[in-house]
Amino acid sequence: MLPGERLGIVVLTNTAPVGVADAVALDFFDIAQTGEISRDWIPIVDALYQQEADEGRSKADYARPPADVTPAKAADTYTGTYGSDYYGQAEVVAGSDGTLTLRLGPEPQSYPLTHFDADTFSFETAGENAVGRTGVTFTPDHKSFTVEYLNTQGLGTFTRSGPSR
Repeated sequence: MLPGERLGIVVLTNTAPVGVADAVALDFFDIAQTGEISRDWIPIVDALYQQEADEGRSKADYARPPADVTPAKAADTYTGTYGSDYYGQAEVVAGSDGTLTLRLGPEPQSYPLTHFDADTFSFETAGENAVGRTGVTFTPDHKSFTVEYLNTQGLGTFTRSGPSR
């Protein structure tokens, strides 16, 4: 917006945040104010979006478990209903083959868990806040677990509130 000029622009897009919409608006304001585009805005804005995206990514490479991996406990050790004051209810369920799935959200989304090491698993995040593969680590007593990408503000721990349904 250039309120003094009574001029503004709205850029709508369904693209990923890579700087294209921002660059269109910034080019528009460059032309409106100086008559020419001052620079290539896409790399500048894209770098900011990339930096923001990288902040939420795990530092661990969950695609490569350690060479001396410690096996997980039996699936029923982890199954149950858990709760978080901030994120609400979560459920860990086991399939007939022993695979684990984390169910999160008010209309639960299912995230298959992949064993990483000992009591740590991972899953691929989804949606507009996706950050790639993230960790789920159960405490040694298996009474709670922490979802890494939900824990940036210390709110990603879920405490067991009941057995699996």
